[in-house]
Amino acid sequence: MAKVVSFINLKGGVGKTTTTVNIAANLADDGYKVLVIDLDPQTNATVSLINQEEWQECHDSGQTLYHLFNDMLKGEDRFDINDAVIQNVGGLNDLDLIPSSIHLVEIQDDIPDMDNKAYVSHVDVLGNTIESIKNDYDFILIDCPPNLGAITLNGISISDYYVVPTVPDILSKIGISLILNRINNFKKRKHSCKIDLAGIIFTKVDNRTNLHKSTMRELRSGDHRGSVFESEFPQRISVAEAPVDSKPFLTSPTARGKADFHATKRIISSLTEEFLYRIGGDE
Repeated sequence: MAKVVSFINLKGGVGKTTTTVNIAANLADDGYKVLVIDLDPQTNATVSLINQEEWQECHDSGQTLYHLFNDMLKGEDRFDINDAVIQNVGGLNDLDLIPSSIHLVEIQDDIPDMDNKAYVSHVDVLGNTIESIKNDYDFILIDCPPNLGAITLNGISISDYYVVPTVPDILSKIGISLILNRINNFKKRKHSCKIDLAGIIFTKVDNRTNLHKSTMRELRSGDHRGSVFESEFPQRISVAEAPVDSKPFLTSPTARGKADFHATKRIISSLTEEFLYRIGGDE
């Protein structure tokens, strides 16, 4: 069975997608079979792995996650999980993607109403849909929206673990506790949900700032000390520019041309190794 991991933060712009996509790419490069599910209507993970023309083809054929939820709301049957999975994305043979769509924004508030129309709870739509393909993968990584609404709960309900990528600033301390509390409350109500915290990853780290250094020090010695990854994801322009090629850092021609390519590759590799250790994936 695949290990399913959701990447969650209530704030945008914290490097959540960058962390998800690059750990997924590194796992695939190491020979694991990996599926990325882009639950975020901002579609950042999608455009980091396929180009606009490929996405448009998925949308036109009704094979994005918008169409999955829209089908359930309207009682239609256009979405097909076997057609929706895009194989070998980002220049990697073992990396697959289920793409998102900006149109998810249009229906996200209606999704809880599904309980009155369909035979399935609105938080179980994704889980039921991917059940037939789960065993095809070693890891399924879910890029969640920056909220804990109905779409995110679809990811949480099927995840074994979750990771919180966060910029080490003042708001992160508040946001992390809020996420942990909300997920624990969800688990109390949905007993089949067995999700556990894999860890907190500091992203966009700038060690020149006292705020970043002091926040990391505080979180590493406080209530969350056992949950914080030793590895950090520093601010890197080369990583931010990689999606220009619709590829992760590892296979991006733009990134490969940067002076810090090999140093950054080692950072991502270190993060991936710790990720595997924390979810028991290196057994």
